Order: sequence, then structure tokens, then C-alpha cells
Amino acid sequence: MLGLERIGVQSRFILLMLLVSLGSILAIGWIGYQSARSAITNAVQNHLQSVRHSKTSGLMAMLEALRDQAISLSDGKLAAEAMVNFKQSYRGLAGETLSDAQEQELRSYYATQVLPQLQKNLGGTAQPEQYLPADPAQRYLQYHYMVAAPAEDVPEEGRRAVKTGTVEAPAEVTPRRDAATADDSLYGVAHAALQERFDRVGTMFGFEDILLIDDETLEIVYTLRKRPDFATSLRDGPYASTNLAKAADMLSRAGDRDAFKVVDTELYRPNLGRPVGFVLSPIFNGPDMVGILALEFPVDRIAHLLTGNFQWEREGMGKTGECYVVGPDFTMRSRSRFMVEDRQAFLRGLRTSMVTTSVVDQIERQGTVLNQLPVKTYSTEQALIGREGLALINDYRGVPVLSSYGPLDLNSLRWAVIAEMDVAEAYKPIYDYARNAVLATTALALATTLLALASSWLLVRPLKQLSVAAQRISAGDSAVSVDLRTRDEFGELARVFNDMSANLQRQRAELEEKARENQELLLNILPASAIEQRRGGDEKATRQFADVTVLVADFGGIDALGGRGNDSRAISLLGDLVATCDEAAEKCGMEKVRAVGATYLAVCGLSVSRPDHAARAMLFAQELDQIVAAFDREHGATLTLSVGINSGPVVGGVVGRHKFLYDLWGDTVAIASRLATQGDSTIHVTKQVYDRLSDLYSFDGPFDVELRGQGTVKTWLLRRSVEA
Repeated sequence: MLGLERIGVQSRFILLMLLVSLGSILAIGWIGYQSARSAITNAVQNHLQSVRHSKTSGLMAMLEALRDQAISLSDGKLAAEAMVNFKQSYRGLAGETLSDAQEQELRSYYATQVLPQLQKNLGGTAQPEQYLPADPAQRYLQYHYMVAAPAEDVPEEGRRAVKTGTVEAPAEVTPRRDAATADDSLYGVAHAALQERFDRVGTMFGFEDILLIDDETLEIVYTLRKRPDFATSLRDGPYASTNLAKAADMLSRAGDRDAFKVVDTELYRPNLGRPVGFVLSPIFNGPDMVGILALEFPVDRIAHLLTGNFQWEREGMGKTGECYVVGPDFTMRSRSRFMVEDRQAFLRGLRTSMVTTSVVDQIERQGTVLNQLPVKTYSTEQALIGREGLALINDYRGVPVLSSYGPLDLNSLRWAVIAEMDVAEAYKPIYDYARNAVLATTALALATTLLALASSWLLVRPLKQLSVAAQRISAGDSAVSVDLRTRDEFGELARVFNDMSANLQRQRAELEEKARENQELLLNILPASAIEQRRGGDEKATRQFADVTVLVADFGGIDALGGRGNDSRAISLLGDLVATCDEAAEKCGMEKVRAVGATYLAVCGLSVSRPDHAARAMLFAQELDQIVAAFDREHGATLTLSVGINSGPVVGGVVGRHKFLYDLWGDTVAIASRLATQGDSTIHVTKQVYDRLSDLYSFDGPFDVELRGQGTVKTWLLRRSVEA
């Protein structure tokens, strides 16, 4: 046996040929497997992305059309005429009351028709007093238009309930009421004249409901479908905490004819606890705002759009693919394919998942996942912060899926649009190929092994050691050595290999250390976007940015920090102050551009596009204010802070060739810099910033400020005593 160790490589080459044949089989099989896996993965991912983009575009077009219809209808003659008539006649009902018998009928209506459905859909218990309006005139209208009025004949094809299997559960509908009622008041006259016209508008455009809201009192003076929110106040009534009430209150103060609000869907109690969303727009009569128009979301139309009329396979989504929408509260805003196709199996799966029992019970009661099923996955988290991409994740059922995700933004509404397919289905052809390849390779390997076993085993051992070690190095493990003590060519190769491995390990450590130092140095000098541009060959990394927010802070009293003759302490304290500011900038999403002397320049929206860059800059300004106050307390200093904030276009680039820094130019920077010198303990903002933040912060102004080189600029001062 020891003599065999001296056999040369040439003598072993004949035996090596057997291994080459096996290696060729394995290599071809592996390459085929990887190629097929890559091709199928790309095909599935591209299809999912295509589906998501298509559904996002369709959904955006639907919501934008709804928005445009709301603005157009609110600006029309019908809305203005109806709003004026209903407001006047509604307020003229102040002296109207119900008889005791009518009061009892109204209470009975709530107790027998409204509350049982609410309890069925939402659980819990409720009393009529919780939902009955307090004002006699409001109860008067609810009685005459919800209790006493005869139900309208609604054709079967007009009902929201559809064939079993196309939606998760039939939706019960409160039918519209006939305009002819026993109400002979002025309101009844206006209602009789306008109800049919609004009914025609609702039918023509497919609106689930149309609401007219008094902009002064937030009372719902008219609804197309007379639900329990009719004739109630969104300011202090039973539904004052709804998303609709919050949006109406905000819009009542807008004063803009073209303003609108998109209200995310919620479990709306007036709709018996089923999901409802709205689009709102103000109604103007000439120059005066007289009310607010609210149109209810077409929830079923959204479901049909996302599911392709519940024909997933015809849309190329296979047996498990689906596209759905998730709201900012991480709950579903559309139908679940698995609930539609096999409701009981889906509910059983939810009961064994992380979803709470109460949520599953609620879904089972209502027969829908809308606004209830939690979907907090990597894909939804990324989409809801504005990112899009592809990922391999576990979905809301806990099943591995290929997921394509991205955001949908309209006004203040952001949804996550997700297209997914089970990994098991997506990779089934790969698994079949791998199984057949393994069977074929096993058979060939057994045959080859039997032929070569007698002569090849000695050669395989050193080759295998070297192969495994080479693979480990190829995978990034440089701390590899081969324990091979033969005195032939393989022994010599092992010694050379071990020396090479040691050198690679040492050189890799040196390169990693240098790369880390260089990266840290670049990141301290340049923004991430500039680094990428320089890597791409643009040495100056010059780039125009259309819309960013620039903040310039001027620290007063820096020269007195160290006292006379103690400049080193002043430098140390200034370094600590700047470091603290850097930490605050990173926390707020700001990028530091430079800190020279008493001036600190930062920007938001440069390397990373942020829609809220103005708000982040204001948050950073407030952080700086607190940092200066804390610094003064800790060091007994008397530093002051003056901040200028401006939004607009800038040009950024690298200055210098060997010793360089990154700088910004443009009027946006110049104005912010000059505003920072307008006084101690002030935060000045320009009109561009004020327009974006006036709803979030309290400002004093405007003030006309004369800036050298810029003329007169209107600015506002942040009111320090009011929390933003």
C-alpha cells in the first residue's frame, strides 16, 4: 500500500478518465437544472410583475376616474342646487318632532333591523341609544325616510349579491327609498324633486351611495341610500370617529374648489359593519363653499378588477396565483382567492396560523376578508414605504410564495399591490426535472462506479480533498488547508495549494480592510448617489435634483465656547455638537452636505427620493433646536440657533480633484443660507415649505425679508410654543 503512494500522475490518468465521465454527467445535469430554474424563475417573476403593474394601472385609473367624477359632480349645477335646497330645508326642520308611536317605530327599526346585523357582522352587543340621533329633527328625517318610506323595487340584476363563487359572500343591501313619503315639509319637497336625479347619477356611474354634507355642521343632509348615517352629524354624532368624518372635517376647511380627499375603506357601521370607502370634494355655489359631496367606493368593482372577474387561471395565475391589495393598517382591501374557491379550507388554515381567533371569527361572520385579514409580510412592508420589487416570502397563509410588490398612491391614500404565486406551483417543472435528472444520474453513477471502483479509489481521495478545498475557497472561505502527506505530484500540489490559501487569506484581509477604510472615507465625504456616479465614471458626479429640501443651520456663540486661549476645548466641543447633529440627521433621513465653522448644511431627497422631504427637514430643525438647548444646559454655553429651510431644485457635484468635497448650488441653497442669518432662535421657511407643512405646523407670517442677491422673499417663522 505504501508503494502505491509513489505512483506518478501519468499512471493515474487512466483511472481519472472514469471520473471525468461522471463529472461530465453531473456538470451537464447541474447546468441544465440551474438554467431551467433561472429561466422558470424569471418567467414567473416577469409574469407576476406584469400582472401587478397591469392591476396597479387599472386600479389607479379607476380611482382617478372616481376622483375626477367627484370633482366634476361637486362642481356641477345639480350638486350646488341640491346642497343649497337641502341645507335650507334641513335647518327648517328645527321644530319638527315625532309622535310617541313614531318614536317607538324608529327605535324598533334599529332594534330589529340595524343592530342584529351589526352584531352579526361585528360581534359584541349594542343598544339603540348608541346609534339613534339625539336631535328631534334628525330622528324626524330618519323615521320618514328610513322607516315610514316604502322600499323601492330594485331589479334582481341591480342587487350587489352575485352568483355563488364569484364573491366571498353575498352582500346584503339596504334598498333605496322611494321619493314619495308622508313628509310634507320643505325638505320633502326638495327630496321629491332631487331624489330621482341623484338616483339616475348613481345608476349611470355605478356609485354605491351619494352623500351631501353640510360644511358648517358636518351634518349629512342627504344620502341616496338611506342608511343609519343619514341625518346624523359627523362632528358629534354616532359616526364622528369614522374615516369619513375625519376627511369631511379636514375638507370643510380647505376652501379650494378642486380639493378632494380619498378615504380608505373601513368597516363602516352605517353599512352594517361592511367595508366602505369614499371620495370627497367640496361643493361651491359661485365663490362660496356650501357643502361637501361624498361618493362611496365601488368595492366590488375593485375586486373584479384585481381578480379578473374571479377567473385567475384565465389570467395566467395558475392554481395558486392571485393579485390583492393591502391598506396602511396591513389588512386586506380586496378578495382572497383561497377564501373564494374553498372558504372552509381557508378558514381552517387561518385557525392554525398566527391570525387571532377573534379575527377569524369576524371573517367567518361577515364572509369577507376586507379590512380584517392581517397581511404583514416583507412585501407589504416594503410596498407601504414606497418600494417595489420581488421576493421569496411566506404569505398571509404561511405558505412560501414568489411575490411581486409595489405601492399605489393617490392623494393621501397608499395601498400595497401584491401579486403572488405558490413556490410549489412555480417550481413544479423544476422539481420534476430535478427528480428525473437525479434518477438518471444515479443509474449512470452506479454503472461508472462499478467499472472504475477497483482502480480509481486511491486517485479519488486526494482529488476530492483538493476539490472540496477549492470549492470552499470559491465560496469565499479562504481559511482552507489540505492535509495530504503523499510525496507524489498531488502531495506537492497540496503544499502549493496550502501556501496559496494562506496568501489568499492574508491578501483578502488586507483588501477588505482597505476597502472598508475607503468606503467609510467616501461615505463621510460624499452622498451615496455621488459615490455611485463616481463608480460609473463621472468624476464630478454633477447632477440636477428637481425637488429637495435644503436646511441651513447657523450656530451663534461658537467663538465663545472654549474661552480665551482655550481653542482646543472649543474645537472638541464643536466636534461633539456636530457629531450629535449628524446622528439626528441620520435619524430624520437627512443627508449632511458640510459643516463649516458655525454653519451646518443638510438636505433631504438627494440620494433617496422622499415625498415627505419637507416634513423631515422640519423634524430635523426641531431636533437641532433640542440639541442646542441640551448642549447649553450641559456645558453652560449660550449657543443660539437660526435655521433656514427651502424646497426646490438644486445642483450637486464634487468640488476638487485630489482633495474633494461635495457641495450644492442654486437659488434654493442660497435662500436657505441667507434665511439662516436672519436672527437668533428662529426657524425660517419659504413659501414652498410653508405650503407643504402648514397643515402640520403653526407658523407666524408671512414676513417680507430682503435678501442680498434675491430681492424680497416671503418667509414664515415656526411658532416654537406649538407642537407640530
